[in-house]
Amino acid sequence: MIASTRIQRRYDHRLQAIVRNAGSLELARQHGIPKSTARGWLKQSNSRPVVSTDVANHDMVQLQQEVFVLRRRVERLTTLLRLMIIVLKISGFSFARFRLQEGTDKRKLLRAIDQCRTHVSLRIVLRVIGLSHTRYHQWKLERHCGLDDILSCPKSSPQQITSKEIKIIREEGYFRGVSPRSHGSAR
Repeated sequence: MIASTRIQRRYDHRLQAIVRNAGSLELARQHGIPKSTARGWLKQSNSRPVVSTDVANHDMVQLQQEVFVLRRRVERLTTLLRLMIIVLKISGFSFARFRLQEGTDKRKLLRAIDQCRTHVSLRIVLRVIGLSHTRYHQWKLERHCGLDDILSCPKSSPQQITSKEIKIIREEGYFRGVSPRSHGSAR
């Protein structure tokens, strides 16, 4: 014997409210709702809360006006974005030639990129601002050491000296004019 499954239909909560407020089974039948379903609606004393957007209550004219305003805003933002991209290209700005040294600036840029990623892919965001994937991911990994330009991150390279050690070496004058960054030996 083959068991057939009954498909349960779902009805709009507003239709349920109309039938419940009218208290009429006939009104439900006119809309093709089975009597047993309408009886269940009439027995329910309170309805479940429904989460909806505010636009569900707007009429057609209000929605069309809102669409018109939003389209104008999108056009303005698109033209401003195009202008900024052209300015960046003309000025020759590139993260390949410019280095952000302050960790706060890097954090701001990373936050802005994360916000953009909700709407645009990472690949496109990085291409628009001219930041390489390698540098982006390096900054993401360096968050635990701080993003300020320092010589080493002890957590990732334990054999390298830390910025505090470099400061002590400079104060003591161990290198006699040789920069600790050159990794050369003091002679």
